[in-house]
Amino acid sequence: MNFNKKIILNSLDDTADIAKEIASELETYPKNKASIIFLEGDLGSGKTTLVKEILKSFGLSEPITSPTFTIIEPYLIKDKKIYHIDLYRIESRKELEVLGIEEYSAENDCLIFIEWPEKAEGFFSEYDLKIRLSHINEISRELIIEKS
Repeated sequence: MNFNKKIILNSLDDTADIAKEIASELETYPKNKASIIFLEGDLGSGKTTLVKEILKSFGLSEPITSPTFTIIEPYLIKDKKIYHIDLYRIESRKELEVLGIEEYSAENDCLIFIEWPEKAEGFFSEYDLKIRLSHINEISRELIIEKS
């Protein structure tokens, strides 16, 4: 899959299809470090839905909840650690320090999905994959994927 392109998503099936491709790509990433995936976009643009579909592609069968209030949702899928982090409610650098956000990126062989990454400026300056979602209309979304 070419990762520096735009895709129009018109349905949940489209989202599930691209999630499978993204999951397949993420499987090829190095195991000796954490892989960071930035998810950018307005409220309701589909960031959490995309992560849910990616986790399903990895084989997660348990219910997947949004980390909007918990901030971090950890998962273990086939011995791979996955963290879904939503920084929407974060208001200060101190809150990130208290959460120990920096420690997650020091782990090996894990995936870290970060919604609202701009709120973690200075903690996660580099990413392996950046995904931007934006509304086209009530049903359709534009998805832009950028691989570092």
